[in-house]
Amino acid sequence: MIELVRRPKGIIFDLGDTILEEDRFDPLLGTSKILESAVNPHKFSAIDIQILADEIYQGLKISREELFIEFSEQNFHRLLHETPGITLNISYPEAERRFWSASTNFKPTQGVLEVLNLLKTNKINAGILSNTMFSGNVLKEELDKHNLMRYFNFIVASSDYGFRKPSPRIFNIAIKKIGFDQENIWFVGDKLDYDVKGAIQSGLFPVWYNPKGHPKNLEYNCLEIRSWYEFIEKLKELA
Repeated sequence: MIELVRRPKGIIFDLGDTILEEDRFDPLLGTSKILESAVNPHKFSAIDIQILADEIYQGLKISREELFIEFSEQNFHRLLHETPGITLNISYPEAERRFWSASTNFKPTQGVLEVLNLLKTNKINAGILSNTMFSGNVLKEELDKHNLMRYFNFIVASSDYGFRKPSPRIFNIAIKKIGFDQENIWFVGDKLDYDVKGAIQSGLFPVWYNPKGHPKNLEYNCLEIRSWYEFIEKLKELA
């Protein structure tokens, strides 16, 4: 177990399944919503477009999962719809928003509000670093919907920068934004290979949020927490 030595001055959090828990993701609903605002001369159905979307996404997986290069949702929709000759009557940023709104449903993870209030009380800065094809603007709108954005100084979405965790390039952006030296920053996330590995490689104190009790990879020396209430107790131990 990694040793706790000092209270952090700043904490960077992963978003999905760390701050917000995904209740639903149904891309077909999102695709159907976009087609409502499309010129579709060949009358492709939402299912036709979703099959094409799945095929295109499979081609992106190597870049995303092995090279840690990110592709934006807006560019994805441009490629997806222009390939079969569909023209949208809305902008691609608006298409991204409508897809997100129709296809996803999120709720705050249990206990996270108590954590964020504790950080605010103790003047510990907080930010978000998320692996996602969606833009930071869309993530900000989702956090605003849950009244959580007020707790965070910034959002770094991988889609806005072209690199994904665990790449040090994307971590360095978040480090610069939070404004402290690495030894004073914690990073908290639920994925060992993205969050914990990236935090270690970037010199941050790694915290693994593991509410489902996944087995630990001994390669990564990190603080493991099973709930946000346990995280709060760990913070309170540090003067």
